[in-house]
Amino acid sequence: MSWQRGVLSWLERLQLAAEGLAIAIAGGWRATAPARAACVEQWQRTRRHPFWWSFLYVAAFCALAMWAVDRPVARLLKAHVGGDVEGFFQVVTRLGEAQLYLVPAGLAWAGLMAASLRVATFATRQKLRAWAVTPGFLFLSIAVSGLISNAIKVSLGRYRPRYLFEDGTYGFNPFSRHWGMNSFPSGHSQAAFAAMTALMVIFPRHAALWLTIAVLVAMSRVVTTVHYLSDAVAGSWLAICVTLALARAFRQRGWEPRLGRE
Repeated sequence: MSWQRGVLSWLERLQLAAEGLAIAIAGGWRATAPARAACVEQWQRTRRHPFWWSFLYVAAFCALAMWAVDRPVARLLKAHVGGDVEGFFQVVTRLGEAQLYLVPAGLAWAGLMAASLRVATFATRQKLRAWAVTPGFLFLSIAVSGLISNAIKVSLGRYRPRYLFEDGTYGFNPFSRHWGMNSFPSGHSQAAFAAMTALMVIFPRHAALWLTIAVLVAMSRVVTTVHYLSDAVAGSWLAICVTLALARAFRQRGWEPRLGRE
C-alpha cells in the first residue's frame, strides 16, 4: 500500500501546482487590466484618426530603426544573402519601377478623355469619362506619392547602404540630388505600394495578390541592400496613405475608381 500512498502524494502535488498556476495566471490577468484597457482605448483612437496615428507609429519605428536596426540588418544581409535568393529579389524589384504603371495608366486616361470629346452623345461621353476615372486614380496614386517621396529624398539626403559598406559612412546630407544620397524613403517601395494599393481599391477581390506583390518589392529593396529597412517602411506607408486619401477624395466627388462588381 506504500506505493499507493506515494502515487496519491504525487497526484496531490500536481493538483496543488495546477491550482497555484491557475491562481497566478488569474492574478496576472487582473494586474494587466489597466494596460489592456489602455491598449483598447489607443486602438479606438487609432481607428478614429488612422492617418495621424499611423504616422506617429511609423515615425517612431523609423527613428528606432535608424538608431539601432538599419545598420546591423544591412550588414547581415550583405554578408549572407546571395545566389538564387538575391537573384530572385533582383527580378522582383523591377516591379517597383513607377513607369510600369504610370505610362499605361496615363495613356489610358488620356485616350479615354480624348475619345469622350469626339463622341456625339452625352451618355457615351459620360460613360467614357467614368471609365477614365480608374486609370486616372491609378496614375495619381503613384504620381502624387512619388512627388512627395522625391521631395523628402532631396530634403533629407540619406546615404544609401553602399556607403556604409564602402567606408562606414552613415547619416544624412540634406538637399543633395546625388543618387547615393536619396535613400529615404524607398522609391520602389512607394511606387509598388501605391500601384498595388490602388489595384486593391480597383479590384478588391484580388487584394491578397496585390499586397503580396507590394510586400515582395519592398522586401527586395532591403534584401538586395539598396535601401535600409526604415526606407522601405516609410515609402510603403507614404504610398498607402496617399492612395487611400485619393480614393476618399474621388468618392466624395462621386468618382468611383472601383471597376464593376469586382
